[in-house]
Amino acid sequence: MLCAAAFFRNKGKSVVTEKEFLMGISMDFRWMPYSDAKELLAALLAAKVVKRDGDLIRPAFDVAGADVPVAYRPPADLIRKAAPSRETDSMNFPQIIAFAEKHGMRKKDFISASNALQKRLGISPEAAGLIVLRDNGTDISEIAEKVYSGISRE
Repeated sequence: MLCAAAFFRNKGKSVVTEKEFLMGISMDFRWMPYSDAKELLAALLAAKVVKRDGDLIRPAFDVAGADVPVAYRPPADLIRKAAPSRETDSMNFPQIIAFAEKHGMRKKDFISASNALQKRLGISPEAAGLIVLRDNGTDISEIAEKVYSGISRE
């Protein structure tokens, strides 16, 4: 909650777009990489610290009432603390990359194809990776359910 309060106070706004939130956390304040900012937003949404109204993100609490230290910077382990415990039966993109390499795909080629498909279809990296594997003739039956489990929680 402290991180969200600091963000909204520093921005001087009570409502921001998702992109503005992510760019603000990563680029404006340089608190963390963009990918970590996405995880933080997901954790804040799951914990109901912030809420989504369409493409807009707003705090779910009174920001003015929060006691935010001057020059606040979130701790490095904030995402781990804020994120709800993840089930171990899901797969993230780095695990899918390892699976692709194990089945003979070059890492660079796999990532490039996954990124292109993700951008073209507007899907998650994990879903794109699964499709790339399938389209390249890899049997995905042993990981499909794990990938789906992770995607369905997002």
